[in-house]
Amino acid sequence: MNLLHVIGRQWRQRPARTVLSVLSVAIAVAAVFGVALAQSSVRLGYRKLIQAVEGSPALEVLSASGGRITLDEAPKFSDIPGVRAAVPIVTRGTLARVKGKRFRAVLAGLPTDDERIWQSLQIEEGRKCQAPGEAMIAKEVADGLGAKLDDRLIILTRRGPRSARVVGIVSAASLRELDPAATLVFPLSAAQEYFELEGRADRIRLLVESSGERETIKSAVAERLPAGWTVQAPVDQMELADSILRSTELGLRFAGALTMAMAAFIILNTLRMNFGERRRDVAVLRVLGVTSKQLVRLHLMEGLCLGLIGAIVGVPLGLAFGRGLEEVMQQLIPGDAARPELSSWTLPTALIAGPLVACLASLIPALQSGRVSPVEALGDTEVRRGERFPLWAVVLGLFVWLVAAALLLAVVFERLSPEAAIPSGVLMLVGFIAMIPVLLGPIVRTIARLLSPWANVEGDFAADQLLERPTRSALTTGVLVAAVSTSLGMGNAILNNVNDVRDWYRRTMSGDIFLMGGAAEGAGETGEGRAVKDAILAQPGVQSVVELRHFSTRAGGLPAGCIVREFLPQVELPWSVPPDEVPRVRARLAAGDAAVGSVLAKKLKLQEGDSLRLELQGRVLSVRVGAVVRDYTLGGLVVFLDQAAAAKLISLGPAGVYIVEPKPDVPLAPLVHALQPLAREHGLVIRSFVDLRRQLDALIDGIVGALWGLVAVGFVIGGVAVANTLTMSVLEQTRELGLLRVIGMTRGQVRKLIFCESVLLGTLGALLGTVAGATTAWVIHLCNEPLLGQSVPFEFHLWLVALTAGGCLLITVLAAWSPGRRAARLNVLAAIAYE
Repeated sequence: MNLLHVIGRQWRQRPARTVLSVLSVAIAVAAVFGVALAQSSVRLGYRKLIQAVEGSPALEVLSASGGRITLDEAPKFSDIPGVRAAVPIVTRGTLARVKGKRFRAVLAGLPTDDERIWQSLQIEEGRKCQAPGEAMIAKEVADGLGAKLDDRLIILTRRGPRSARVVGIVSAASLRELDPAATLVFPLSAAQEYFELEGRADRIRLLVESSGERETIKSAVAERLPAGWTVQAPVDQMELADSILRSTELGLRFAGALTMAMAAFIILNTLRMNFGERRRDVAVLRVLGVTSKQLVRLHLMEGLCLGLIGAIVGVPLGLAFGRGLEEVMQQLIPGDAARPELSSWTLPTALIAGPLVACLASLIPALQSGRVSPVEALGDTEVRRGERFPLWAVVLGLFVWLVAAALLLAVVFERLSPEAAIPSGVLMLVGFIAMIPVLLGPIVRTIARLLSPWANVEGDFAADQLLERPTRSALTTGVLVAAVSTSLGMGNAILNNVNDVRDWYRRTMSGDIFLMGGAAEGAGETGEGRAVKDAILAQPGVQSVVELRHFSTRAGGLPAGCIVREFLPQVELPWSVPPDEVPRVRARLAAGDAAVGSVLAKKLKLQEGDSLRLELQGRVLSVRVGAVVRDYTLGGLVVFLDQAAAAKLISLGPAGVYIVEPKPDVPLAPLVHALQPLAREHGLVIRSFVDLRRQLDALIDGIVGALWGLVAVGFVIGGVAVANTLTMSVLEQTRELGLLRVIGMTRGQVRKLIFCESVLLGTLGALLGTVAGATTAWVIHLCNEPLLGQSVPFEFHLWLVALTAGGCLLITVLAAWSPGRRAARLNVLAAIAYE
């Protein structure tokens, strides 16, 4: 028997069913393809956030003991994949004079023989410095001092005053990529001579391609380092975006996996309905002598054909869908961003996944066809009724759910990698959906009774239709459960993470104005820094000034950052601490205890009251852990010390950052203008955090909006699944609907019957999806700690529950319109004769 001929004839006999089947596969493929493009857009948004917060990603190689490194001993780094350039740097604070104006500056010595380094610097005027006696100056400082090209610059060095000619004016923003504190640039050889550092440097800064590659590059660099050298993230960078990105990347991949699962449910449901509608045709084939094996091949071949056609149609649909969603995200994420690109495997995966999933999904109706009796060819189509969901499938679903729960517990207790949460979460959802038929009867009957005052007899008919086909109903509900679960679980995690990060950076960057630039080693004494602070406080519009210093350190043997800052009583702590704990934390900090980032504390297994070994400025200190705090600076590998207590242990030097908080209702622009002379005198750069805060808020809002758009894809897929199910149900029930019309049911009642089916499915999906979503939200929360090294506070947002449940009901109601309209327009005579 020619199986392709049989398939073609069946498709011609039922063109509507065939078109719906192809569209089901096409929509499933389009969803996977479109979500891949949408995920790319979200990732690009996060890269922009990283760039806004921490600048270009970098690593630093330096001495573990805090001394200088000998460049002759430095291995080669530029051949490591992902490293753009390796920049040896000498940084020194100095006093300088130009055009008769004295100012404090931070000098950076950079090598002149590597063009890749100078490509990172944006030269506004002139050229790069190449020889001793030549220098470059940051544009902000040049503008403040009125310095021009060819001006004579005098700096104070260890070997006395030295003179240089200004040959270039460089963008301060691009200079910060190499040295955030620098305001002057000299050739490396000149800086080494001036400060008696021949052949040595303070550090080697590695410019890397992206933050996502940083950990891999860090491991590769560490393998090459001589004894006594270390590699770490620069202490001037905040890795807040990098931390969130790891969590969000896991969420994006989880959403992609759930999209694949939803696509599989749609295809499986469609093919099973095809089989249910053609059961009598299969019985006729059995009468004609077709064997069970031939029927299995027939279904597998049909599934493969549907999958191929659906994939061919679905890929351009997915491309159009993804590009449309991408345009929306481009509007949500401010600024110019690179266009998202598909990875090389996305298109082959989409083309292969459709036929493969369709072929696998056809296995179930193929096996069921082998059990069709030839006697059914002589009977009524009513033999299709009374479908029973196999008990073994429910038991298997429970077993799968328990296994997935065990795997997730292993992730939570860090026995498995956080990436194992993705297949575990999908398995847990699949197992839960497999158990839906057990819950179907009681829940549907209860909902029908609650709706009975409005639904009347149509509601009872709708409930009967759903319960007579539990497998179809369970699979359709499963798609809705997956959509609601993903929306609620991911949405809750997004809100909790974003709220925590926003609270953190607003506390950390508590002021509106930053004066930066005096933190380099050798920059001067603390007393002079105190004079700077007093001068800032003397301004009429200033309410408070907080001094802040960054140091490289090793904490318990691990590379870390040490932040020494003032904790003024009128300025809130930079971490979220319970109100009743604030006085105790302040008292411990004032007593000399350290506040340790939770990630570092976890790595070192530290608790409050433990002793922490710090290697700082060539000294080994022992400090007590006064508090463990949730902080994103340097990925949580950070130690905080109170300034007054730290001054008794180490030499502080002037502050690297002065955080200025204006008085209420004081305009920012006039205050910045008033601080300009002070900044010029001391070589400081003024930055307004208001603009950065707005940029961060806009970026985070845009990314959150883009993620919500991605979550909405699940609802669209769910609505398509319901519309497809109801349409196929109308085709399957054509004869029954015709008989109902004969006995007196009106067109309006037929529409209401289909509408009631939709409402029951939507309510069922919303209820079960909320349970699954709450579980997903809690699982994501538990997986945050092994992924990020710290736990984000958990809050379950009830308004989000109402939004997702309402969205589920709305999408199913809208999905019922076309099938209901089709059912109401059935020709009664044709419907009665329909086979």
